[in-house]
Amino acid sequence: MQEILGDFDVSALLPDSLLSDEFVHDMTKLLALDKQAGPIRLTGEFEPAMTLEKEGLRKKHNVVLVPGIISSGLESWSTANCSRPYFRQRLWGTSTMFKAILLDKECWVQHIMLDKRTGLDPHGIKLRAAQGLDAADYFITGYWIWGKAIENLAVLGYDSNDMTLASYDWRVSYYDLERRDQYFSRLQSRIELAQRTGAKTVLVTHSMGSQVVQYFMKWVESPRGGRGGPQWVDTHIEAVINLAGSPLGVPKTLASLLSGEQRETVQPLASYLLDHFMNRKELARIFRSWTGLAALLPKGGSAVWGDLSGAPDDPVSNHTDVSSQTADSNVHSDVSFGGQIRFDSDGLGNQTMDGALQLLFDALDADEQRLMHRDYSFGVFRTQSEMDAHKDDHRVWTNPLQHQLPNAPNMSIYCLYGHGAATERAYYYTFDNSSDAPSLKIDRTPRPLRNVDIGIVNGEGDGTVPLLSLGYMCADAWRKPLYNPHGVRVVTREFVHNPLAVFKDIRGGADAADHINILGNHDVTADVLRVVAGHGQDVNDQFTSNIREYAARINIP
Repeated sequence: MQEILGDFDVSALLPDSLLSDEFVHDMTKLLALDKQAGPIRLTGEFEPAMTLEKEGLRKKHNVVLVPGIISSGLESWSTANCSRPYFRQRLWGTSTMFKAILLDKECWVQHIMLDKRTGLDPHGIKLRAAQGLDAADYFITGYWIWGKAIENLAVLGYDSNDMTLASYDWRVSYYDLERRDQYFSRLQSRIELAQRTGAKTVLVTHSMGSQVVQYFMKWVESPRGGRGGPQWVDTHIEAVINLAGSPLGVPKTLASLLSGEQRETVQPLASYLLDHFMNRKELARIFRSWTGLAALLPKGGSAVWGDLSGAPDDPVSNHTDVSSQTADSNVHSDVSFGGQIRFDSDGLGNQTMDGALQLLFDALDADEQRLMHRDYSFGVFRTQSEMDAHKDDHRVWTNPLQHQLPNAPNMSIYCLYGHGAATERAYYYTFDNSSDAPSLKIDRTPRPLRNVDIGIVNGEGDGTVPLLSLGYMCADAWRKPLYNPHGVRVVTREFVHNPLAVFKDIRGGADAADHINILGNHDVTADVLRVVAGHGQDVNDQFTSNIREYAARINIP
């Protein structure tokens, strides 16, 4: 702790509700993330690559790593006012973020928010994504993100000449990433330059990065984007590997934007700081300014996520109808996921996903509504004529149910994800009449329901992304002609989350498959290495969940 905190008095900076001893104890546990006990495989042992190298695997294709939301570090390039002490320091990621929130919260908030009218930098503020492999290898010292993957790729012969990390400012919408940073133009140029070696590129994505690449593949083909034409993807990209991808969004994004509430699992330190030093009003204001965050709102509406009569991924047994379940019920059962937001007695009635998104839209101000409408679409196309009419509309490039996979019959898409961790799927809400908070909040009244915890309805997934979003496109929709007309090979690989006890490995060990720790899973890493080494034909479907059964209940052609 001392090396992070420096020489200032912690107790004087903490909220009255947070005891300094408790804070130091909790933060010490978070910062000691790589301490292990027992004879376990550690970071730095370069496995499973060392074993696979002995079997003959060597680098073949160029590799671009595309991180997920909040994984890339953001550094300040501002030179005015409170910005000067942070010049080229990371205000997201590293201990600088920690110190800024503690010592200079108002300045930190000014930097991390976007201008609500433009969706870009506020006047006098410039925050940009850190560059290079270290932009997302570790969030803080000891807490790896891409670090283990990079180590394993190096064993096969990769270095910074043929392996890059395409970091981006995840706060900004994909449309503005190109407009402000020329992100997709730079990615296109990078891939074209790499092909001069004679090898195609494998794009390895995590979480939101899967959406970024989907957007890129439509943008690069389009005359309104990279103007590469219909053959560009097939010519340049060998494969896309989605690790814990979120093509259909994440329900917890709805809660973050609607009421400023989040139980983030990607970086425990970031979650801890935001929860303890920001109130819901501050968090909602920050989250709503991040136009990129809305890309993770659930897509497909009631067709995918269910209605008040039920949902495709509802618990199979002992089901309780959402319309009749009350907080006073003594029935110990599961509640349906079809009601995305439920109200016990406040008069609004239970809301499906379509209704919940409308509830959010109504809560936004005029500028926030305008930018969301400019950048995103959340519906479903069911006909080829709809696909053709909107193929150059950038709003549908973020939604795989409203665009088609590229004309790339020689490319493969691999969807590798974990399941078996409780994952936020729906919510109970109530009104909040306090003047310093959003008008709605999660209703944390205890309920005798097996899948409800303090107002949050938990379902199947990887702890962050529900199984429907992780697997539906890969296991079903992308195997249908409407969404995959050119026969792109799609492979789905599921991994049961099987973590070690915390006292053995706080990150879960080599078999952990939750949302972030899957980046250190040995079996997943082995699959990635096989694909980049040119052995993708050896990586085939592996189903261990009920995703195909759930997909069969979704009525989309």
